[in-house]
Amino acid sequence: MKVTPSQTKTVLKSALLFSLMLIFFASCKSQKAVLDTEPEQPEVVEPEPEPEPQPEPEEPKDVRTAPEPTLDNKLNNYFAAIAGASSTSTANSNIQEALRLFDDGGAPVLIIIYAADGTEDYDEPTDITKYLNYIKDTGNNVHRVKEVVKAPNGKIKELVLVKK
Repeated sequence: MKVTPSQTKTVLKSALLFSLMLIFFASCKSQKAVLDTEPEQPEVVEPEPEPEPQPEPEEPKDVRTAPEPTLDNKLNNYFAAIAGASSTSTANSNIQEALRLFDDGGAPVLIIIYAADGTEDYDEPTDITKYLNYIKDTGNNVHRVKEVVKAPNGKIKELVLVKK
């Protein structure tokens, strides 16, 4: 009996398939064996210590502080959304949302252009409305929030930015 090339190919394919299946099943069994041999660790639940009540300090009316992480992220996200807006109406909508975080549309924005040896030089002051429109017009978002000054009502009274 003569073996044809097509029969040889079929035999080789079958052998390859069989080898792959053998390796697959062998690896599954070895993984199961490893998983089965690991001892189960009982879960230890430690009671949480009760926090001691601390007196709430009174907040000064006008304090310069590092921005809250959520507020910092929220403002930086608004800046990025305005700069990358696909249309003017989308950018204007984002500007209106961002302005809700501020005491008023004339809140001053200070941009640090130089800082060394504890001294900082600022660019010419602007207000938040002009700054947001500048971002919209140029599509540039090159600053990030460094400090905020909050008004007594919790809204932003002043904003300090620094180059990324």
